[in-house]
Amino acid sequence: MGRLNTLSLGRKLVFGAGVLLFIDTFFAWQKATASATANAWHGSWGVMLGLMTIAIVAWGAARVFGLPLPAAVPDGLATLALGTAIALFAVLKTATESYSAWPSYVGIVLSVVLAAGAWRVFQESGEALPREATAHSTGKEPPAKEEEPPGNSGGATPV
Repeated sequence: MGRLNTLSLGRKLVFGAGVLLFIDTFFAWQKATASATANAWHGSWGVMLGLMTIAIVAWGAARVFGLPLPAAVPDGLATLALGTAIALFAVLKTATESYSAWPSYVGIVLSVVLAAGAWRVFQESGEALPREATAHSTGKEPPAKEEEPPGNSGGATPV
């Protein structure tokens, strides 16, 4: 329990909402009748939602227990990407399936809390969002444009 207290608020939100969302995925997200139900793991959106939730909870558990994580993976950006994707997939799962039940809406709320925690983790990490390479960011000058020969300004080929 002492290790959880050392985590930042963002990491606590991601870990807590992730665990609750994982549990919520086993409830009936769609309910047509009392006997015809489907949990979040039915359908491609739900499977991806569940797998990403497992991944972000495992990532958080590794942080809690001090397990070594890959140094090449930017922690804040990876958490933000997973958190955003989880929220998107929860909304898509509920919006594209018929007969949505209350656990699907709880799942959306939990995924938004998880995404907000992921944003805080990203901000706390001090990382920046990737940007498209420009001449200023690479240190290289852009290639010079070829000049047209004099007297050929119309673009027509001289005869």
